[in-house]
Amino acid sequence: MSKLNDFSPLKVMEREIATLKPNEQKVIRKRFGFHDKVYSLAAIGRELRLSRERVRQIQRDALIKLTRGVIKSNQELIKRVIKAMEAHGGIVNKGEVADKLLTSKAASNKLERASLDLFITILPEIENIEKHKDLHDSWMLVTLSKNNAVKVLKEWASELSNIKKPEKVEVLLEKFPNHKKHSITFLSALPRVSREIIETYNDRVGLVSWPEVNPKTIRDKIYYVLRKSQKPLHFTEIGRAIKQENFDDKKVVVATIHNELIADKRYVLVGRGIYALSEWGYKKGTVREIIKKVLEESDGAMELDDIYDKVTKQRIVRKNTILINLQSKSMFKKIGTNKFILA
Repeated sequence: MSKLNDFSPLKVMEREIATLKPNEQKVIRKRFGFHDKVYSLAAIGRELRLSRERVRQIQRDALIKLTRGVIKSNQELIKRVIKAMEAHGGIVNKGEVADKLLTSKAASNKLERASLDLFITILPEIENIEKHKDLHDSWMLVTLSKNNAVKVLKEWASELSNIKKPEKVEVLLEKFPNHKKHSITFLSALPRVSREIIETYNDRVGLVSWPEVNPKTIRDKIYYVLRKSQKPLHFTEIGRAIKQENFDDKKVVVATIHNELIADKRYVLVGRGIYALSEWGYKKGTVREIIKKVLEESDGAMELDDIYDKVTKQRIVRKNTILINLQSKSMFKKIGTNKFILA
């Protein structure tokens, strides 16, 4: 279990912050978001009537004191935090670290999250990755190599560009056997911190630039959820699935989804409000047109059950609906008791 069930970063850090001078306390609380937001050095300087550099010096001195205090009083806790980091590959996206290390209750508390950020900041065993061109802001154990992480990700990105489709990490490792010298937990964690690669469904990774794995528009989000579901969905189900994916903060409007499904050739209406991907073999057209195509492709007259089997591979309809459509004498002709041909 990598979550630290009894760990309250807030309690630990409040105890240590209380040992600081008043101005040091103010600077630390504001710099690490203990109030409504994270304040800049300049903003704190204006409030305290100090220069930006003086505020920076106060912060530096305060962090040195906090580091000494935390290390002195929390050796066992620090070991547990390091072990939890190792369980997550030793490198964790800053935006996910609270959810990975804390209980859901603590992770949902703004002060606990701010305190965890401060706690990790002062640990010498953990490196702060910030403003890196290849990696998102992350925490990484100092025993690992940032350069190794970037090298692996660059080679994966190159391979993904060549094959032009998402792939499993295990398959990428077969392409690059030298990557196996790293632990699988470390390798599996890399897509979560990469600016170029992203995790997608079915345990695969793809390029951030690909709309089918990192959709931005509503039509690409529709494509994503249908590909992920691997089955036709009603347009309201597609709307719910998009909301659950949490792609961004944009509002999901069901009417817009329906309009996109109608307009985009990638999607085919296969039932009442139910849509599938054309790449799955579904053809556009009415039920009657599908029946006609089935009969055109047959060697002769077809039994009703055989027609039903063929049509229901293209449309989600009842047998009775197919029978009603077969009554069109201008298109179909009944032979005997239960067979049909084109008129």
